[in-house]
Amino acid sequence: MVRLFAAVLLAAACTAGPALPSSAERLLTLGAAPLGGTYYPAGIAIADIITKYVPDTDVRVEVTGGTMENPALMQQGELQLGLANADAAFFAYTGKPPFKAPLGDLRALFVGLAPGVVQYAVLGDSGIATVKDLAGKRVAVGPQGNSSGLLFAKILNFYGLGVDDVTRSFVSFADGVSELVDGHVDMAIVQAGLPAPGLQEAFTSRKNIRILSLPDKERDAFLREYPYYIPVTIPKGTYSGMVEDVTTLATQNMVLVHASLSEDLVYAITKAVFEHLPDLYTAHPSLRSVTLETAANSPIPLHEGARRYFREMGVMP
Repeated sequence: MVRLFAAVLLAAACTAGPALPSSAERLLTLGAAPLGGTYYPAGIAIADIITKYVPDTDVRVEVTGGTMENPALMQQGELQLGLANADAAFFAYTGKPPFKAPLGDLRALFVGLAPGVVQYAVLGDSGIATVKDLAGKRVAVGPQGNSSGLLFAKILNFYGLGVDDVTRSFVSFADGVSELVDGHVDMAIVQAGLPAPGLQEAFTSRKNIRILSLPDKERDAFLREYPYYIPVTIPKGTYSGMVEDVTTLATQNMVLVHASLSEDLVYAITKAVFEHLPDLYTAHPSLRSVTLETAANSPIPLHEGARRYFREMGVMP
């Protein structure tokens, strides 16, 4: 499915999504992200659980631009479920840039999907040691509509550069890594859970890939300015041949649901997911971060169906 992201944002800002008819309520679409990160396998796992354990419900997973596009598509009523960074969900719900107006049909299903870990991959012989070395370089920043490009712009500005100082290509994380390996870009951004499939394959097949570290003092200063990101250390050995820890950042991730879905259906969906967490964990190692104890800690309002379940489980008042 090909869309112009800017047009989607504008349309979503001006048009509320239609309420879903009851006859269509059992056929749901979940927006994930392009291949190469962890959103797609996470989306498949969630869809499988819902389809298997919620009677007469079928969920299909759609490849989209990702965390910045999914809220807009949900507001338009094209998606009933979607994955997003917690900060992007907050910006969308409150109408902060890049969203033109509040997307009021968004609700939280649960929080806790693996953090989207910022991984800036370069070739070992590239001479790129820090973000400052990217001036004049070619960078695969991730797909159009993903927050990886927005965060990258913030990081460039923090280091005294701007987006005009690099040549950007907007491709999937997997295609970005392929472009790096083939020499078409100097750096590929992968913002996904660990290990990211695209990088895992590249590290296995090619030994001279490195992930840039953000020095502790610089990272701490950046986090003081943008406190909705979190610090993360990628342990050595996460990828084949990776011999040193990498200090970096991450975004927190969550599942969104359209406000028009019935309370009973969303309750059943939430119950199915959290009563079958082992099914979720087997889909990808990063999904082990999903826990009942932290699931209700959302930056936007929970759907009443999810709220009902979490109250029954005693994890929120």
